[in-house]
Amino acid sequence: MTARTAAALAAFARLAHHPALRGTDPRLAGTFPLGLDVAGSDLDVVCRTANPERFARRLARAFGGRPGFRIRLRPLDGRPTVVARFREGGFPVEVFAQARPPGRQRAVRHLRVEARLLRVHGEPLRTCVRRLRRSGLKTEPAFARCLGVAGDPYAALLELERSTNAELARLSGKSGGERRPAAL
Repeated sequence: MTARTAAALAAFARLAHHPALRGTDPRLAGTFPLGLDVAGSDLDVVCRTANPERFARRLARAFGGRPGFRIRLRPLDGRPTVVARFREGGFPVEVFAQARPPGRQRAVRHLRVEARLLRVHGEPLRTCVRRLRRSGLKTEPAFARCLGVAGDPYAALLELERSTNAELARLSGKSGGERRPAAL
């Protein structure tokens, strides 16, 4: 584990134990758990809340004075979703909250699929995704490009949730995108 990853995990632990997030089952998603973070990567904190409007007010009271604080309530997957941004421990943070368990929210579902893909494809996929991330591509589009997955990368990765490891292994970049990058 790098010093940067350790600092990110410590920042997440502080947030997860903050009174404003009490009872929300906060989960860390995104690039840090996968070891794919690059300079500027944020901490994606996924929470559950029964009342998004009230949770948005709670976050504004608790973190409104933090550098870069912004918050909005918007629909995502047909549900009201709180998205708050601010800085913690030197890291940009993005808190997502919906009235559903974190494990059923997109960010955590993407994380699980991406972790499986990395286990199946190993270091060649990790190298390809890191290269694309460093060039500015977001995580899901980087995975899709490295694997040659067509269409909306966010939806396409979610479609892979039920795939067996053997089916995931057949994704090889041959169907488009990077056209089988040298790393894969």
